[in-house]
Amino acid sequence: MHIAHHPIFIALASLTAWLGAWTALDVFRRVRAHVGGWRLAWLTATAVAMGLSIWSMHFIAMLGFNPGAEVRYDVSRTVLSLLLAIATTAFAFFFARGGGARREIMGGVVMGAGICTMHYVGMSAVITSVTLVVEPVYVVLSFVVAVSASTSALFVARSETTPPQRVLAAAVLAFAIVGMHYTAMFGVRVLPGSLSEVGSGGVDSLVLAIAVAAGTLFILLLALIAAISDRRFVAAALTEQQSRERVATALAEKSEAEAALMRAQRLDALGRLTGGVAHDFNNLLTVVIGALDVILRNPEDAARRQRLGEAALSAARRGQRLTAQLLAFARQQPLQPELRELNALIRQAEPLLRRAMSERVRLTVRLSDDNAVARIDPAQFEATLLNLIVNAVDASTSAGGEIVVETKLCTVSAGEVATLVPGQYFRMRVADSGQGMSPDVIKHIFEPFFTTKPPGKGTGLGLSQVYGFVKQSGGEIQVDSAEGAGTRFSIYLPVTAEQPEQDQDATSQRVAIVRPLSILLVEDDPSVAAVTDAMLTDFGHKVHRAANADEAQRVLWSDAQVDVLFSDVVMPGGMNGVELAKHAVSKRASLKVLLTSGFAGESLDEWLSQGAWPFLRKPFLSTELAQALANLEPEPRDDARAGAPSSARG
Repeated sequence: MHIAHHPIFIALASLTAWLGAWTALDVFRRVRAHVGGWRLAWLTATAVAMGLSIWSMHFIAMLGFNPGAEVRYDVSRTVLSLLLAIATTAFAFFFARGGGARREIMGGVVMGAGICTMHYVGMSAVITSVTLVVEPVYVVLSFVVAVSASTSALFVARSETTPPQRVLAAAVLAFAIVGMHYTAMFGVRVLPGSLSEVGSGGVDSLVLAIAVAAGTLFILLLALIAAISDRRFVAAALTEQQSRERVATALAEKSEAEAALMRAQRLDALGRLTGGVAHDFNNLLTVVIGALDVILRNPEDAARRQRLGEAALSAARRGQRLTAQLLAFARQQPLQPELRELNALIRQAEPLLRRAMSERVRLTVRLSDDNAVARIDPAQFEATLLNLIVNAVDASTSAGGEIVVETKLCTVSAGEVATLVPGQYFRMRVADSGQGMSPDVIKHIFEPFFTTKPPGKGTGLGLSQVYGFVKQSGGEIQVDSAEGAGTRFSIYLPVTAEQPEQDQDATSQRVAIVRPLSILLVEDDPSVAAVTDAMLTDFGHKVHRAANADEAQRVLWSDAQVDVLFSDVVMPGGMNGVELAKHAVSKRASLKVLLTSGFAGESLDEWLSQGAWPFLRKPFLSTELAQALANLEPEPRDDARAGAPSSARG
């Protein structure tokens, strides 16, 4: 006959199986997240939770087992069934922990087989007065159910899953346990016959119930430990994230402070130059204004007009170079290295260097006759020299002194200068007769923010910038100083046999000829617009004038022919030249664009980066403007008239 099962115990067995499966799969997720001893501990906890849940479910169900006679349980076989459940599930989870379909299928087979084996070992522990037999077909069927459900559960548990998916995986695995049990029990038959005495061997159902309750509580304890572990790890992760955020904030604040101090260092040096630069510009303006005044008063004297015009142009060009030097020194972003002749750079910078001197300190420059070409950033090279000069002036005594800048092309042998490979180097030496430095001070002079100057007199970044430039240029810097005996800085820069890049010369080149164009000139300064209009008209171009973007758009939106938009970048009215160019090319796809500006700064660089149009920096000669327009043409044109080349840059 069939065996009866109490429905309350069926429900309790199913709940226990699901709880154990959920705990085991939840704990198993932590196996992949840990290594070493922690991984082994979580793997052991997984096996214990799963093995206990299988065992507890089985014997809870057996408490509802009613074969029609008293039932007791053999202790040794009951314990063996528990150990077997833990061992087989441990092997299954251990084998499947590395991932992969083959491993999970094998783990599912082992776990399913372990569930079945545990069941039948547990059944063999039953001591009763009736005879129980098992139908083989149900043995096979229970094995299939257990293996299929176990494999499916491991597949679901393999990936990172959402809580609903984990609930589903636990339900599938619980079905494997409960389904296997009741499939197997459905195949158990009680043979008819007389009842016999059970005897006093084994344990009764009450003792078994206590053991099962203890196992279930242990499963709940593991679930609680896992939850506490989650909270601990979440708290640790949150603390780590907050620490990273604090470090990132501190680094950002440090970077901002360093950038601000670097700007202060540049402004400090520029402030020293203000008086001298104003003096230089006044001299240049005296030449320009005086020459133009004489030309206007005596327009009939052609020879004098030519001579004074050339003098005015030369003075204006010197002013342009001085402005370019100041802007390059004040720029915050790094400039591109170029092949430059270093002695020539020092000669160009000498007027600027003399502006940094005080009345009681004399500057002597002794340059070698050697051709010393190096790949360096010209602006940073001049800034390096200026920083050394400023420091030398500050180190001078109240009695005054002398600062000597001396250059030499030298051959460095192995070990002669630390960190330098043997070869030819340009050596620039800046020496002063000032206070000198102690050995302790020398150890720290290249450290950022280190300074011996009084508060408010220095940022401590000048020499660190010098050191950074020299190192980035592949060179080395040496310091020789003693208290009361002055200081000597020696900078070594590697030289090359390549030819230097030359600055544009505005007196001896030829100007490109371009076909007559219809040009929209957008310039808000009336004087600049008038001069530029005259330049374009002299070259045979037709000019449409606009003072701002609104006026320019009225021309662009009309039927007027426009071949080229030549626009200032910085204009009043809310729309800059780059934005105007974008609107213009959207309206006229074939329109050529040339931009110009005398403004310098990060905002200009940002605007220009928004388009791919060529840029002509103010001030410019008419011949430079002509060359820039010629560069817009798809085909090169023959040169015809003497003049200067363009310095337009895209």
